Amino acid sequence: MARFEITVPTALLMRQFGEIAASSFKQREVLAQQNQKLLAARDLLLPRLMSGELAV
Repeated sequence: MARFEITVPTALLMRQFGEIAASSFKQREVLAQQNQKLLAARDLLLPRLMSGELAV
């Protein structure tokens, strides 16, 4: 292992990456929350649609 060179990014590059990555992680979190709400709506509406209780 001592023969391998390890490149360490500069603090500026790590900070820039962190800003970009944070944006992506936040978007993923928002989309996951929206998906949960859509699943709940589907579970609520689908039985009503199938029984004819709710018209399309």
